[in-house]
Amino acid sequence: MVDQITYRNYRKGDEEQLADLFNLSFQMNGGSFIKTRKVVEWRYVNSPDFEPEMIQIAEDNEADKIVGAVYANLIEDINIEGKMYKMGDINDVSCHPDYTKRGIATTLMDNAIKYMKEKGCDFSMLTAAYNGHARKKIYLKKGYYDYVRENTFIYFPNVVKLMKDVPILALLFPALLMNSYFPRLVNRIKFKRRPFFRNISYEYVYNQDHFEFMNAINRIAPKYYSAYPVYNKVKFTWARIKVPSKRYQPLYIILRMNDEIIGGTALTYQNLYAFKFGVKIRVCIIHDLFLDETKFKSEQNINLGYKFLIDRIIKAATQRFIGVIIYSTPKNALKLNKALKESNFLSLTGGTIMVNSFKENVPFPYLSNPIFLPTYISLSFP
Repeated sequence: MVDQITYRNYRKGDEEQLADLFNLSFQMNGGSFIKTRKVVEWRYVNSPDFEPEMIQIAEDNEADKIVGAVYANLIEDINIEGKMYKMGDINDVSCHPDYTKRGIATTLMDNAIKYMKEKGCDFSMLTAAYNGHARKKIYLKKGYYDYVRENTFIYFPNVVKLMKDVPILALLFPALLMNSYFPRLVNRIKFKRRPFFRNISYEYVYNQDHFEFMNAINRIAPKYYSAYPVYNKVKFTWARIKVPSKRYQPLYIILRMNDEIIGGTALTYQNLYAFKFGVKIRVCIIHDLFLDETKFKSEQNINLGYKFLIDRIIKAATQRFIGVIIYSTPKNALKLNKALKESNFLSLTGGTIMVNSFKENVPFPYLSNPIFLPTYISLSFP
């Protein structure tokens, strides 16, 4: 019955149940990354400027268990086309399978939106499956609209590891092997034939030099993306340094020209589980990919510059014995998307980036560049 459901904010000690709820809710769709108590604490409770109201909870009083949750986190000041706005993010809308179709998620969204409005947010952003129930039945009705679709890119860097994770894919071994290695060979020949690339060096830096990387992406990313959420030391320490386990410790790939950082990315890995099928796949996650296109002189060199960075990503994933790379981008990030496709990443039309404008006199601005999509919005972890 509805009257046995209480709506409240987060309280210390909720982390275990919140993790269980997330795992149960998202495994219904066939597979997901897994959250633990420590991950919930890190991702939400320990995030910058956390408040209990950022986690809206539905609890069954009789069963004494959490049956629904919505997370309004982070809330940040964002520079959009030269003007500052306050943006609130929505993540991990979860409902226990036994409690669906009772309006629980809708009520939780109402509470989260009310909180963001009280905090003075101009806009809210989330990502959703385009044909999913939540988009059609909740988000659209609450004022969210599709801003731009996502491209989801998938690559198989270490085919041997992939076969071990998913033995049935051994039938596709020759095709996967050709797809994974032949394009890299072609691109490497192109790099060597262009004298320009002799001036570019790269390095892998594991779990150190964090703030050098932070300063570089803060300097370069806003040139090519709108609504870039600038890192400060507090936020970067939370996202990349004080992490709950080794899999979240970043491997930075840094491109330099004459000792100046001109591009880079951060890599972590996760285990993707599909418990119904007994599958666990180690997945490489790409964070914060950026490139200073002004250093490359021509469109062809820019294209090869992105491919050069992508090739280093594939090399790192291969060496770390990772079978799958996943990366989501806005569909209008044209130069990056082109380079990923030409590097033989499998391109799928993914979910949708949705925006909600909370103030009638403050419409979401026209963006001259692609919107920046952090992994804490697209995948719900930094």
